[in-house]
Amino acid sequence: MKTTEFKAQPYLSKKCGQTCLAMITGKSIEEICKELGKEYYTNIVNDLQAYLEENGYKTLLSNGSFEVKNVPNNSIIRLEKLDESGHFIIKNEIGKIYDPNIGIVEKYMNDTKITHYLNFVKVQKKTTQ
Repeated sequence: MKTTEFKAQPYLSKKCGQTCLAMITGKSIEEICKELGKEYYTNIVNDLQAYLEENGYKTLLSNGSFEVKNVPNNSIIRLEKLDESGHFIIKNEIGKIYDPNIGIVEKYMNDTKITHYLNFVKVQKKTTQ
């Protein structure tokens, strides 16, 4: 089984959402920015969920208060910072946490708040004969 390849978001950028999509799809961050038409902030529903669904993924959005261990694998997670701004990370297919701003994370501090997660699965195209 091939695992997701980590990608880092550009230094001091607001491209965490685009970088998460790049990790999931295998495309470059630049390609994702161009396809989304966004260089900075992204929204989990209008941008990330819509993009994945348009590109052959089935998604399920959950909101509430969660712990990382309770979020299913293959999810984009929205972290809420102390200033209430958001940051997107991935929990990959084997449960590793990829934070495009930091790297591969073993554990977050207790004050890390999860407000949403977007579970995704690539839909296999049916072959016709």
